[in-house]
Formats: sequence, structure tokens, C-alpha cells
Amino acid sequence: MSLKAKISEDLKNAMKAQAKERMSVLRMLLSEIKYTQAAVDIKQELSDDEVVKIISVYHKRLTKAMDDYPEGERRVAIRSELVIVDEYLPKKASEADVIKAIEATMKGTDDRNFGTLMKAVMNSLGSGGDGKVVSALLKAKLGN
Repeated sequence: MSLKAKISEDLKNAMKAQAKERMSVLRMLLSEIKYTQAAVDIKQELSDDEVVKIISVYHKRLTKAMDDYPEGERRVAIRSELVIVDEYLPKKASEADVIKAIEATMKGTDDRNFGTLMKAVMNSLGSGGDGKVVSALLKAKLGN
């Protein structure tokens, strides 16, 4: 089952359970996916990787919105929306996994250019890599 189909199925279940907040978030995710699909080619289905990218962009927008609001009711709503969105994102690699990927990449090449290594590590981690964590650990490793 594709990720988009899973979101649609979860939306149906949320409608049956009358979970209004969950329905709202899932509808927004499907809307973002359909909007992006229409911009590319309406007849071509998006791959799961492309859907994950769309969801992660939406997640980043929500995270930035948290900074715009003072502590209170709206921030609580955004936090609960983030929890639902997180369900559809792949789990991030742990710090130990990132260190292993950095070491494996550095053993495989003599190049010590940050940009080249960063790209290679992110490719090896796939969608589970968090750019901020990888960047910080790679800089620390290159600094030694």
C-alpha cells in the first residue's frame, strides 16, 4: 500500500471515528500531495519518496509556525498536529547510526571536503537522515 493510500485509508477511519482534528490534518496532507501532483503531472502518481518529501516540507512549516506563536492554545494545537504528521514520516536515524554512516563514508573515500561527504552520508542514510544532526557530527569529525 502506498503512503498516499495509507493516508486516505486513515482519513476514512478517522471519519468513521469522528476524530475531527485527525481528519483535518489528514485532509491537509492529502491536499498538499494533490497540489504537488497537479503541479508536476496530474495523471502520474507520486512515489512514496516524493510523498515523504511533501510531508516533511509540511512538517517543517508547522515547526516554523510554532516559533510564531507565544505559548498558549495555538501552540498546543500545532504540537498535536505535528504528532499526527510525524506518524507518516520515516523514523530518523539515531546518533550512533549517523556516526557509523560517517565513518563508513570516510573510509570509502580520501576526499575530506565537507560538502561532498555531507551529500554521501545523507544519501547513505536516505530519508532517515536529519541534516542538522549529520552536519554537526560531520563537522565535529572533520575538526578532529
